[in-house]
Amino acid sequence: MTEVKVLDSEGAQKYAEIAQSSVAAHGGKFLVLASAAEVVEGDWPQDQLAVIIEFADEKQLRTWYDSAEYAEARRIAATALDRRLVVLDGFSPAPVVDPEMLVRRFYAAMSTGVVSAAGDYLADDWRDIPLPPGTPAGIDGYLGTVAFLRSAFPDLDVQIEDLVVSGERVAVRVLATGTHRGEILGIAPTGRTVAFRAFDFHQIADGKIAGTWHLEDFFALRHQLGAE
Repeated sequence: MTEVKVLDSEGAQKYAEIAQSSVAAHGGKFLVLASAAEVVEGDWPQDQLAVIIEFADEKQLRTWYDSAEYAEARRIAATALDRRLVVLDGFSPAPVVDPEMLVRRFYAAMSTGVVSAAGDYLADDWRDIPLPPGTPAGIDGYLGTVAFLRSAFPDLDVQIEDLVVSGERVAVRVLATGTHRGEILGIAPTGRTVAFRAFDFHQIADGKIAGTWHLEDFFALRHQLGAE
């Protein structure tokens, strides 16, 4: 961060041009460039402007500051600007999580069978509520469920019909279709094409799906498979 007072406007303009080019060349970026400060508490020197530059780490900043590209700008600043330059340790902001995209990936894997990235959107201790008999808890249970459904319906396709996000909860209504090629609900393969719906509520925590309350319309599925 730099506090700057302009002493020579022409020199300051030339400094800014070189500084911006050299910062970009070393992977940095200007967050604030010569902005007037609005004082809401305490004192701020009159006519002082604020400049904030971000670098990935201190090493990158030092490399820029000592670079040949920035040397000319430093020379100009010595007479064109009255400034104080300070280095602050920052932090990487937490990535913004889109609950809708997490949930869409949850169902997309059911349609493709590709679950290698499940840990990116599902917590390791994901809660499956109610947990089907014989299904392990956590992410392993999800992987097993996807594998089981695709063994029963190899061409399984799960389409989202409604999706509503409310804070850290996501409500979903899906339509699943597929051809019955493996045993499910105690019913041997029939070769029939079926369509049934499921209704889920997902809870998002720490950037992943932490739990899912679900209800499947297995009555409609059994009827389509010819079960009494």
